[in-house]
Amino acid sequence: MARTLRVFDTDPNARPKTFASDYVGRFRAGQQLNGRPVALEAWRITTGDPEVGKAVADLYGGTPQPWETSKEDSLEVLTGADSVKVIVDGPDAVTFRMALYGMTGKPIHACDGVEFTDPEDPRHGQPCGCPTTVQERKAAAKAGHGPKPDQRVEFRLHDAPELGKFRLMTGSWDFMKSLESLWRELEAVGGPALCTLSLELVEFTTKSGVDVAYRKPVLTVHGPASTEAAPAVPSLSQVTADSAPF
Repeated sequence: MARTLRVFDTDPNARPKTFASDYVGRFRAGQQLNGRPVALEAWRITTGDPEVGKAVADLYGGTPQPWETSKEDSLEVLTGADSVKVIVDGPDAVTFRMALYGMTGKPIHACDGVEFTDPEDPRHGQPCGCPTTVQERKAAAKAGHGPKPDQRVEFRLHDAPELGKFRLMTGSWDFMKSLESLWRELEAVGGPALCTLSLELVEFTTKSGVDVAYRKPVLTVHGPASTEAAPAVPSLSQVTADSAPF
């Protein structure tokens, strides 16, 4: 039976908050407004810990405020920073798979692009049947019957590593293209690496003459992480993105 301190029964607000997640917060590139996804110019950070919310707001701007979610990270901070220095503990902190999620929120298809990878899936190790070209994979994912990149980066803030680990989850195809070189760079560092996590603006004109602008997450490796944190210098963006992976 779980033990509790009854001293907090009469003052429940003083009871330390506990969270099941191994992460103190998430970095997000967008939000839902009126049921529609909206891309942001700067990082949105969500957390379930008011102290973490206050700390990231002090570092990067914004105000912790509640948002509608069934998850633990019930506070959001709309920061003014589109670029943040982070510490990544090696290549294992950056993971990749292709995934298609079902109505329950769990993946019904998880693969590496060639074979099924979920150990609990009876198809584990068998060919996944995904299209062979990236263009075809994108089309299948857009149509809702194929997996898309399911990539996760775990890191600590260079300016406040004591807060704990944060996580970025992204379905960006652009980020997927950078993964192999990113893993090599992190491996070459041989330990915790100082990196910049940024939302990079991409602009181009399609063959039909349509102007497109969106932001993609980019992780840039600088070298070994210093044991001393530097003052935070947020990078502010002035351009509105009309499309970006969350």
